[in-house]
Amino acid sequence: MSAPTSYDSMPYISHPFVQTHPDRLAAVATLLGLRPPPVMQCRVLELGCASGGNLIPMAEALPQSTFVGVDLSERQVADGQKAIATLRLTNLSLRHLSIADVGADFGLFDYILCHGVYSWVPPAVQEHILTVCKQNLAPDGIAYVSYNTLPGWHMRGMIRDMMSYHTRSQTDPTQRVGQARALLDFLAKSAGGDKNPYGMYLKSELDMLQRQSDTYIFHEHLEDFNEPVYFHQFVERAQAKGLRYLGEADIHVMVPSHFPPEVANVLQQLSADLLHLEQYMDFLRNRTFRQTLLCHADREPCYHLQPEALRPFHVSSPVRPTSATPDLKSWEYEQFDSPAGISISSRDPIVKAALVVLGEVWPQTLPFLKLRTLARARLKNSVVQDATTMAEDTQQLGQAFLQFYTNSPTGLVELRVRPIEVACKVKDRPIARPLARWQAAQGPYVTNLLHEMVTLGEFERHLLKQLNGQHDRRQLVEGLSALVTQGQLAVQQDGEPVTNPEQMRKLLREAIEQPLNQFAKSALLLE
Repeated sequence: MSAPTSYDSMPYISHPFVQTHPDRLAAVATLLGLRPPPVMQCRVLELGCASGGNLIPMAEALPQSTFVGVDLSERQVADGQKAIATLRLTNLSLRHLSIADVGADFGLFDYILCHGVYSWVPPAVQEHILTVCKQNLAPDGIAYVSYNTLPGWHMRGMIRDMMSYHTRSQTDPTQRVGQARALLDFLAKSAGGDKNPYGMYLKSELDMLQRQSDTYIFHEHLEDFNEPVYFHQFVERAQAKGLRYLGEADIHVMVPSHFPPEVANVLQQLSADLLHLEQYMDFLRNRTFRQTLLCHADREPCYHLQPEALRPFHVSSPVRPTSATPDLKSWEYEQFDSPAGISISSRDPIVKAALVVLGEVWPQTLPFLKLRTLARARLKNSVVQDATTMAEDTQQLGQAFLQFYTNSPTGLVELRVRPIEVACKVKDRPIARPLARWQAAQGPYVTNLLHEMVTLGEFERHLLKQLNGQHDRRQLVEGLSALVTQGQLAVQQDGEPVTNPEQMRKLLREAIEQPLNQFAKSALLLE
């Protein structure tokens, strides 16, 4: 029996990380010319799985795949096992073990995940993480490892040192966090107002930390180990194990064109190869964190991307045209906005039509070749196309969506290796994914079908719990009315509680439509 860990006394909030999903890993690998294992039937190992907040949604969404999680925190593993039993998931197991206990006898996995662990464990465990990524990785498999990086963590590490020093006499995690927050408040009031570079950086970091949870502050800054590395050091360690650097889970950070042209040109001159380029970009960005993908050393990625590479993908995008009446046929520029407030633009008619189509079916995905056909039809041309037009459309759309995917923040345009079974409109009897309904009964955080965390208000939680596909609008209102009667939910109008049953039902009928539509747009409803 191992001794209790700091994660037993202060469990880390366990939630999904979209960048670790096998679909994301397979998409990046496929785009870079590899042939990763099929996501719909794969084996996944997570090192440092906590209570399964990342693996449980994957296991529910991919019932023909197998998932194994390992974590040293007995309490967190036990919590995850209870959730697995409640949800009746038979394709996922969590094991209370040290990462150092994972050996060749675990077998081979198509995808190995290690998020938020590498920098926070002793050197011997760091080495074993990479050993597992080699010995337990299937021939075409992909491993994901995240870690803190230098030079950015030099400054962040300075704040960690301050907090560690200030809390050195405390042993209780809660008390240590309280003392650390007191120090942050003191620093913010005393040094954060200085306009010199140190004061400005300190203020930005303090503002960020003051918004974080207690668990984040403790495990990120007050653990015994937090050793950042330079990118080139991490890659050298991986190479020594027989692994190759493939890329980053967020592929757009690999593109030097984000820098001004004169800077990008110098970067290319300084860099003898991709690895040197990545390291110099870290120097310029003062980067603090990486999410690196690894493959076996004998695999040969191709970094010269061509439009034809998009043929096997499923495409999605939440963008909508800025204009209420976008001009799709001319070669005038049209702007498209995302819910995150980020915009992209195009003047190419086929590209503009494709973006309109994707926005209408969001959050569903469309096969790239089907998107090509629907975009051409939207331009009022015949659906039956000649070979020349189809080839030109493939080239134009492929080039544009490659640029959107590699040059824009993640989520603006997404490429996937599988379709996402999600409703884009609310049915008469809407059904939310079972996991989200269960999570809504536990608290405000639920996981959508895109493997993202969604925060719900109290009313939305109670509504979502009822969406089992058995209730129409009238029955949903009746269910909510019963909760009001039981005192679990309150209905107010003009700040006063509503007690009249008919008036209450009328207000509830009106109140459910906006959340239902938002559930659809948030990828919480099943097709």
